[in-house]
Amino acid sequence: MSLIDNLSNEKLFTKSEIEVINFIKENPNLVLNMTIGELANQTFSSNTTIIRICKKLGFNGFRDFKIEYLRNIESLKYLNNETDFTLPFQENEPTWQIINSISNVYKDSINLINSELNIAELEDIVEVLDTSPRTFVFGIGDSKITAMNFINKLVKIGKFFILTTENNEQESFCKGITKDDCCLFITYDKNESYKTCLKILFQKRCKIIVITSNCDNPLVKYSNYHIIIPHKEKDEKIATFYSQLAFNYILSIIYSLIYKRNKH
Repeated sequence: MSLIDNLSNEKLFTKSEIEVINFIKENPNLVLNMTIGELANQTFSSNTTIIRICKKLGFNGFRDFKIEYLRNIESLKYLNNETDFTLPFQENEPTWQIINSISNVYKDSINLINSELNIAELEDIVEVLDTSPRTFVFGIGDSKITAMNFINKLVKIGKFFILTTENNEQESFCKGITKDDCCLFITYDKNESYKTCLKILFQKRCKIIVITSNCDNPLVKYSNYHIIIPHKEKDEKIATFYSQLAFNYILSIIYSLIYKRNKH
């Protein structure tokens, strides 16, 4: 979920915290220029309440929250709110309209992902993938196709990642993984078939990297590093336009950074 989405998740917050959040959402430009004390006075709350909100959202303090909030607000300026990532076009639309709809999905997908990317986390992931003796890649269904494309790129620069799910043998692969190895999971949502793998890998204490759209995915909890892409597709989708594009885009960035490290 994005920061904007998390701010709307009332289950995370107390009643007094929600009142502060409502003020932030209604006055974004004002809040971005406030100190924590000024925000506390304006909302009849306290510095402690605001810090608690920031902690629940994953930030060390109000300053870090403001930086990320500004980035999210800026990214929304470039999004077309009418874009439907699940059903981007209708059957009765003319060709030119379908072309525009798909174009909007692609442009808005990249803008969304860019707004969520944590550069420091991304660089740490690249470091691990580049230096691990072996990297095992997990991807099922459409994610497997994306993983194969990523692995194919890496072969061209002498990096040989292993696709564990090609013949549905991921559990067997897990038994041979060591603590020095790295495991990369690519999955848009939760995947029950990874439960056994996760138990084995947790005992092995190897590094786990997850790319997913579901922050509640058990893989995220047990991962060393993760990238959460905004969740935009629903079950009744025409095709995996958004999710495959999102994964391909993230993996293309990772490949480019690995390429850069190996061509110096």
